[in-house]
Amino acid sequence: MCIRLHFNSTCRKKGEVKKGTVLILLTACILFLSCGDDGPLDTGDHVKNTDFVAEETVSFQVAVIDHIRLRLEAINGNVSIAGISGANAVDIIGEKRVGSESMSDAQEHLQWLEVIVQHSADEIYVKTIQPQETHGRSYAIDYTITLPPDLEALIENVNGVVTIAEINNLVSVMNINGLVALNEILGSAQVALVNGQIESEVTLPLDGTIGMSTVNGMIELHIPQSTSAEFSATVGNGVISLSNLDLQDQVSSSNSLSGTLGEGQGTISLNTGNGNIIVTGF
Repeated sequence: MCIRLHFNSTCRKKGEVKKGTVLILLTACILFLSCGDDGPLDTGDHVKNTDFVAEETVSFQVAVIDHIRLRLEAINGNVSIAGISGANAVDIIGEKRVGSESMSDAQEHLQWLEVIVQHSADEIYVKTIQPQETHGRSYAIDYTITLPPDLEALIENVNGVVTIAEINNLVSVMNINGLVALNEILGSAQVALVNGQIESEVTLPLDGTIGMSTVNGMIELHIPQSTSAEFSATVGNGVISLSNLDLQDQVSSSNSLSGTLGEGQGTISLNTGNGNIIVTGF
């Protein structure tokens, strides 16, 4: 298999970045506690700000032969993944950014931020490597990935927007902070999120599963009116809205709704602690 790697470096000054409190979702704890474990130990001095940002672009291409999935373990940054009809390779672009109190320090610490690409017989694996201790610096990689639409997409991230479009297979996303958007997905979909909104359009195959949960944020799900699934939705604080869908054998309460869509061949399970759940048929 062929992997090609290219570099393109630039530098700029950025504005202030607001940092929020991170809450750890119970179901995602084990996954994210490992982030950075394999990273180098940065022993540099603690910096006072991240006003200067050094950037570098890396790109990879992996030919798809017998691979069945793409798996990405990111940390900080936005992730954009799109299926391309007729594609026979996975193309990966990583926009690396390090913020520090001087441009020279930011440029020097770009070497501590890496994109690792590996592939086995059935999987293409992409991972962010960054220092275990940042000493006040900011590290981030924005990923833009295109791939054949029949590959599974398994994505792990901590902070950032995750957008996945036109995948005809399983999509799985685990994120701590940030919007998760799924567009034109034909396959099962799993999303676990702590803080942020889930926006999705999914065509569920027979016997497929949609499972989406967030601690703080709204869940929007658009599905075909012909969807066949056992449906359940639960909110802690919020409302559940179902429109343009025929939900049979409904059981409802102030914070839950369940029933059967079509023949009930698949499963749809939605849960949010604080936020509304909106499900619409198209």
